Amino acid sequence: MAADSSAKSLPAPGWYPVPGRDRDTTVERHWDGEVWTDEVRAAPDGSSLAAYRRHFWGFVRNGNWKLLLVLILTLAGAAALWGTDRKADLVGGIQILAVPLAAAATFVTMVAFLRFIGRRVGFDRIPAETRREIVKWGIASGVLAFALAFAVEFFLPRVFGDNLKDDPGWSVLDGPAEETGKLLLPVILWFRGRFRLPRQGYLLVLVSAATVAVMEGTEYAVQPEIYQPMRPVLEIMHPLLTGFVAAVAWQVAWHRKSIFTAAAVGAWVLAMAAHSTNDVIVLSHHVDGSIARMTNFVSIAVIVLMYLLQKHSARQMVPPDKVGEVSPRWRPVAGPG
Repeated sequence: MAADSSAKSLPAPGWYPVPGRDRDTTVERHWDGEVWTDEVRAAPDGSSLAAYRRHFWGFVRNGNWKLLLVLILTLAGAAALWGTDRKADLVGGIQILAVPLAAAATFVTMVAFLRFIGRRVGFDRIPAETRREIVKWGIASGVLAFALAFAVEFFLPRVFGDNLKDDPGWSVLDGPAEETGKLLLPVILWFRGRFRLPRQGYLLVLVSAATVAVMEGTEYAVQPEIYQPMRPVLEIMHPLLTGFVAAVAWQVAWHRKSIFTAAAVGAWVLAMAAHSTNDVIVLSHHVDGSIARMTNFVSIAVIVLMYLLQKHSARQMVPPDKVGEVSPRWRPVAGPG
């Protein structure tokens, strides 16, 4: 279709310069047309990569300042309204306006994250029509995941005469329920032959996770007693957790023709464990006030860890013509590192 021809194509398979394992030398690594392989050879004498130009205000370039402005305004507005009655079970009166503001702040956070990743791995190389299909399926996946997770987290404790609010230990279910839910439809689509290319599967799962994040951020805003002013930003944990699994699973599947591999299952288990650990500690502060001071630090630690893990895998999708543009830690070095 005409729309599909508008995307810039990925470089052809071949040998391209990348940083060596020590990051100070340049070698050539084989690119298979979608991702980097493990094949490496010496680069011709004099080969080098473009020096990375760090921009101090880089995060507000290319229109990102608009996203930052909207984020600040919506976060501040939601926080101000939340502060009118922090102990309420449900929002009421003027405080209801905090809900759309928190939802907007979470949505902006997700858009900014997707743009950040997309500029590095080249989501713009996916044909436009395919991108639209991925977004539609990703949103559907996120809605399904949220519904499944809600059913498990809400109804299962009640089977045993308990509930999550009184016993935060039940939040150990969050990791398995949510991480599985966000991947369920993308994996089904993979088996049906849809979105099997690593870049496409990665974007599909990120959109699924971002959808869950927006819905969860909105859910928290409805309940002031468990809301936090930075909750919309902390929802970035969703695409970091599940995006890591997708970056691993779809790349390995591309080479081994199976979505269920040891690497994929290992990444999934790690994401579930990180998710459940975070939620158990974060939700425990409603029972033990002394834990409250730890909660944001725990969430931030999980976010940093999952970002580093996701970057380590996702950088294998950085196209050869972008290697010289991305920051050194996003460059697909030859070998581990």
